[in-house]
Amino acid sequence: MKRFIYILVFVLMAQLGYAVDRDSLWVRANDAYSLGEYSKALDIYGHIEKDGYVSARLWYNMGNACYKLQEDGKAILYYERALKLDPSNADVKHNLEIARLKILDKIESVPEFILVTWLKELRNTMSSDRWAWTGVILLLFTALSVLAFRFAPRRAQRKVAFVFACLFLLLTIASFLFSINLKNNVRRADSAIVLVPVSNVKSAPNSTGGNLFILHEGTKVNIIENVGQWSRVELSDGRQGWMLSKDFETI
Repeated sequence: MKRFIYILVFVLMAQLGYAVDRDSLWVRANDAYSLGEYSKALDIYGHIEKDGYVSARLWYNMGNACYKLQEDGKAILYYERALKLDPSNADVKHNLEIARLKILDKIESVPEFILVTWLKELRNTMSSDRWAWTGVILLLFTALSVLAFRFAPRRAQRKVAFVFACLFLLLTIASFLFSINLKNNVRRADSAIVLVPVSNVKSAPNSTGGNLFILHEGTKVNIIENVGQWSRVELSDGRQGWMLSKDFETI
């Protein structure tokens, strides 16, 4: 029993030490950024990222540091990663739009069905965790409405309770679906940002394939499939081709 307690105390102390060290790194990185030492700040943020403590705030700060260093491709990459975790973050959206202004490739997206666009905009008003908690709260209201329907003394009151129970149930399902969809988006690695100044997109997954078009740093692509060192990608306007996987990094 004593040995178990010693091991537990040791593990807790180790975790506390890691947390303190992580907080120290965070403070050092922020101080370096405020002093204009952007390379140093980015390096320290990178250490935190390598330890697995990623967050929208971390990637947002890394994006800012890259933008200050004029590494526009990486800035867009980190902003996109931050938006994956927190799609409602207005600061990330604003800085991403500014960074995109420096991209050479101006690609028109294929229009979506208006209902799909509206649902995505609604989904992105909150993060996955917030949608999940919203679903839990709505589920509680659903249960209360069911109880009111069961024990209401009057028929009119039971009708109102039934309507509210159905409404809260639908909203609960929608909230959990939004939460699951956003969580799946975070886990997917089917989009990427070009990080080289120029990348040739070819008609076949080899160096002898004909050049279809050229992409520049900062352009976003969707990954369809991988064959060896090549990836078939698709642009937002529907164009497809093969490019070297080393020329981009997944979001």
